[in-house]
Amino acid sequence: MSQVLFLSKPSQNEVNPILSLASEMITRGEQVTFFSSDEFKLPIEHIGADFKAYATSLNVFNKSEEGNQKSGLITALLEPMKFIDGIVEQTKGLKFDYAVFSPAYPYANIITQMLAIPKTQYGVSI
Repeated sequence: MSQVLFLSKPSQNEVNPILSLASEMITRGEQVTFFSSDEFKLPIEHIGADFKAYATSLNVFNKSEEGNQKSGLITALLEPMKFIDGIVEQTKGLKFDYAVFSPAYPYANIITQMLAIPKTQYGVSI
């Protein structure tokens, strides 16, 4: 049984396809830890994955906590270590066999290097 880290931008177009993949992997006995935003917590937990919320929101429609006009994604891009450190902190003590994410996922290479895990990109055809 593998321990798999799923990283997803919080949008229906990103979460739904990767959620189906995660569900199938869980059915086959894999252990899945899935990072996304709180709005996707219930669907992620419903498939049996361990849900983790980003410390910094990636939602392009959310304003930052400071109330300025920058969206969550812009804030994550301007403060990458705050975003990355949030993931690393929440995964302390966990050992992943590999990570799954979309090609557009920010900082996937840095995160997988810091966690010393192989990575697998998935593509979505629309």
